Amino acid sequence: VMECIPSLLAKKITELINIPTIGIGAGPDCDGQVLVIYDLLGISIKPPKMAKNFLQHADSIQSAVRDYVRAVKSGTFPGPENCFE
Repeated sequence: VMECIPSLLAKKITELINIPTIGIGAGPDCDGQVLVIYDLLGISIKPPKMAKNFLQHADSIQSAVRDYVRAVKSGTFPGPENCFE
């Protein structure tokens, strides 16, 4: 698990090791992504940089979670605004 590290560093680590990498604020090149449910739903008091409110444009919590999964699988999340450089 790599948290809040520069995207380029996370990419290099992912390329160099033979085990899956999971990122939280570590860029889109990790093998998987984690986002705290409070951040995914936009109910954090002070959301971190890697957060994105998926509930904002969804009609239910279930729909927001589906949108998150879809965004990770399609590579649209995390975007540059959710990463550390």
